[in-house]
Amino acid sequence: MKRISLITAICLLIISVSSCSKKKDTPPPVTNSDTNWKFGAYTYTKGTSSQGNNGVYSTIVDGTTDTENYGAYSGSGLIFSWNPLGAGKYTITTSNLVLNSLGTKLISIQCQIGTAVNTGSTKYSSTANTNATADVTVDANGKYHINITQPVVLTKDAIIGGGVQGAADTYPLTVNNAY
Repeated sequence: MKRISLITAICLLIISVSSCSKKKDTPPPVTNSDTNWKFGAYTYTKGTSSQGNNGVYSTIVDGTTDTENYGAYSGSGLIFSWNPLGAGKYTITTSNLVLNSLGTKLISIQCQIGTAVNTGSTKYSSTANTNATADVTVDANGKYHINITQPVVLTKDAIIGGGVQGAADTYPLTVNNAY
């Protein structure tokens, strides 16, 4: 009986150690969602979102769904801030320029990765002169929807709790129907 218990314990140890090893597989496929975004190599899906107007309009989209298993990169959130000037093309820039140009169709983006783990996260933001645009629509309920089909490069600007180890200084971002 002791021998069976010892063999069982060794098998459990081998299984648990092998499941903790680093995988070099490609990221899992995206689940169907009406909102998703690709940041670097990973695609995140919307978990929750909210919109509000406090001078400039903002949308916060949280992508910490339990279907994503990207290690330290698990979980992501987006924050968009823009001047609410209706549907159209908005130039992607810094939040400071958005705040100082209230009559212009400008939008800023922040993307934070590593929000679903407790090992730290890293925040990226849009910069001035990105030469990129976001397509903004407004639905029948007055909600703004944001699409970015041509990648915009966001730059690392904050490391929280040690950050995501090995995260690059920049990543491209595309967005499908964020609202």
